[in-house]
Amino acid sequence: MSDNEIADLAEKLRTLVWSWRMDDLLRLVIVFGWQDPTIHSPDRVQFASGLGPDTVDIIGFDSDAVRIEVTVTTQAAGTPDSRDDTLAAFARMADVLTGSLGEPSARLDDRIPEIRWAGPETTLRLIDFHYTVRLQLVTNDWLNALDQGD
Repeated sequence: MSDNEIADLAEKLRTLVWSWRMDDLLRLVIVFGWQDPTIHSPDRVQFASGLGPDTVDIIGFDSDAVRIEVTVTTQAAGTPDSRDDTLAAFARMADVLTGSLGEPSARLDDRIPEIRWAGPETTLRLIDFHYTVRLQLVTNDWLNALDQGD
């Protein structure tokens, strides 16, 4: 994604007004223009974005959505050079988002590097999954449980 596309997507996610119900996915289609839903279960639906099919995941628990995850780079080949490309994309996107959203609330340099911008009810996460980069909007309750290892 270009710098403008990643900044626009992040802003749309952070300002999203939505019920966070898995039976209310039409709102996401209207706001983001995602297409071709694939329903895997009542708590997992995928959409196609500009990067291709199944590049958006909506994950829920007991019919409440807890995570919106958008792939923002193409899948790298798994070679050292492609890993360098993913690292460069993550760094570029981190700079773009810091410029548009402000300083992050957390930078985690664990096994899977991520940067977070926390809000009152949700947190935006930029995550380097080694051969792809994803942008997530998650509920703070879900993220707290993840951080606690629940």
